[in-house]
This record gives sequence, structure tokens and C-alpha cells, in this order.
Amino acid sequence: MRHLPKLAKAKEELTFLQEFIVLTESYEETTLQKQIIKRYAITGSMVQVVAQLNAERQLEGLHPIESAYVSEVIRSKPIDPLHKMVRSQYMKKTKHTRNKPSYSDTGYY
Repeated sequence: MRHLPKLAKAKEELTFLQEFIVLTESYEETTLQKQIIKRYAITGSMVQVVAQLNAERQLEGLHPIESAYVSEVIRSKPIDPLHKMVRSQYMKKTKHTRNKPSYSDTGYY
């Protein structure tokens, strides 16, 4: 069972979530970067963003995009408030994989 937060923390979280919902629903997808940001805000999954965009791009006869490009767009310097929120959450979500030392760094095979 999830514990109840303190009232002040709950109000703060509610305000954050309401702002996130308003920004996401009113976000205009004028560029590919903005499409990526909005779709990642909606789905929270890079795989789904790539699949959705590639399906649309295939219908339009455009080249597919790669997940590395989606990751690069999300990690880039924020261009607006929604991008800032999405980037912050993405960095928290992927922190465990970014801080892991690779085997080549440790000298082990």
C-alpha cells in the first residue's frame, strides 16, 4: 500500500501534474522535435514514440527515425516548459543506466 504524503507535498505534486497536463494538451506539434517531445510526454516510452512516428513517416514517404535521435532530442537543451519537464523526468528515469560503469572501464571482460 502506498503511503500518504504530507498535505503540502500532495498540493505541490497536484499543481505540478495539473501544469503538466495543461502543457501537454495545448502543445503544438509544429516540428519533428516538438512531435517527439509531446509524444514522449504522452507515452513515456521512446519505443512507442519511434514506432508511432515511423508509421506516420512511412505513409508520407519519409525516412524513418532512430531511437538515438529521439533520445538526443529529449536530452537536448530545453526549448520550452514541457520539454524541460520531459527532459527532467527522462534524466531521472535513465539515471541508473547512465551511471553504470562499462566493463571496459573496470578492466574486466
